[in-house]
Amino acid sequence: MKPIFRPLSTLLMGGTYLLSVFFPIPYATFWISLFALTALISYFPYLHRTPKNMVLALTVGALLLDLSWNGLQAFFFGLQTNANLLAIFIFVPLLAIPVQQGNYLTYIEVLFAAYIKKTHQLYLFTTVSVLSVGSIMNVGSVPILYQLTDTRSFQPYLMNRINAMTRGFVLAFLWSPYFISVGLVLSYFDVSWFELFRIGFPLAVGIILLGFLFESRTKKPVQTETHTYDQATLRKAKRKVMELMFIVFVITAIIMTIENMTELSVLTIIPLVVIAASVIWSLFISSMSDIKQNFQSFFEERVPRMGNELLLFIIAGAFGTALLKNGADHWIQVLLETLNITHVLILIPLLLLLMAVPAIFAVHPIITATILAITLSDSRIFADDHLYVSLGLLSSWMAAILVSPFSGLNLLLASLSRRSAFEISLKSNLWYALFLWGICYGVIAVLYIIQ
Repeated sequence: MKPIFRPLSTLLMGGTYLLSVFFPIPYATFWISLFALTALISYFPYLHRTPKNMVLALTVGALLLDLSWNGLQAFFFGLQTNANLLAIFIFVPLLAIPVQQGNYLTYIEVLFAAYIKKTHQLYLFTTVSVLSVGSIMNVGSVPILYQLTDTRSFQPYLMNRINAMTRGFVLAFLWSPYFISVGLVLSYFDVSWFELFRIGFPLAVGIILLGFLFESRTKKPVQTETHTYDQATLRKAKRKVMELMFIVFVITAIIMTIENMTELSVLTIIPLVVIAASVIWSLFISSMSDIKQNFQSFFEERVPRMGNELLLFIIAGAFGTALLKNGADHWIQVLLETLNITHVLILIPLLLLLMAVPAIFAVHPIITATILAITLSDSRIFADDHLYVSLGLLSSWMAAILVSPFSGLNLLLASLSRRSAFEISLKSNLWYALFLWGICYGVIAVLYIIQ
């Protein structure tokens, strides 16, 4: 198919969903499913080998569950199951436009060069940067921050930087409203984003500080180059970084306020606010010609690169729906009864196994998380424990991303650093992922006991 079909079908899928929330579009579900199918067909030839095999296997599996006419119809309409989450995935990257156009990352680089003198400081600065910038730019922030820290002074500490990036980035899975992990649990479970944020964000901050303390035990001096930044340059850099943090805070506060004042789902609010914010923010810092060029680049370059994750999430929704229509909820209930799992604190370790182990063998957490969310959200056993199930799912997702050699994060860093994805994931982060998950599980257990 022509290249235009990929970005066009993607934007039409997300845009039709958002418009259908406010306007009675005839056959909206049909059109969203049709655009999702077009995206599935048009992106498929361009996928990497592993996601291509996964998409093909899930498609065949979903179709084989029911080859009747009704089954084929159910598969077609199942393609739009995750339309609300896909709208977040499609439109949140628009925030990267003003972030890059405003040169905010350049000012972060100035602070890196001026203040990092030891390895534990490099770890802290990198972790905080990738968490804060990555929480809105997602994985697109990783290559940028990698290049910012790939200076002559920091090159000898490659694994320190890689570990900081992986460990900082995954913490956003716990709380960021711009991440599809949070969107998924909000879509299926009876929880609000603020409930997740008030637990996930402090937990992420605490884990960063704990990691900083661990790194300080083996700190080494960094042989920095001589930088002659004057006080005016440093003040401007600090001001611009604070400006970035303030704008992100305002955008998030607007989302929370709209959610509290209206009956709209936060999953609908986020892409709408992001679209408006990216346009308004760009108007303040760019010319009209630059804005036009940046949004055209988003359409022609950024959207066509979404294929791997986009198709996995489309087909995961269809496959999960097919499983549910063929009794998956009953199968999981039987599994839980067989294993005598009737308590949420016993369920959560099972979630870790069901997500992390398949992820090591190239099954993306998006797939297992979607299936688990669809089935567990309807389970009567855990009807009163949605918050704890959600936190357990997010913690397990975070651990799965860390240990999977096939996760987009680890593959990207492996490509940038020319290191093995197995070294970055299993060798460097296996025990850390278990430790990280253990901290999250301990917090969940304490909250459960208290409440």
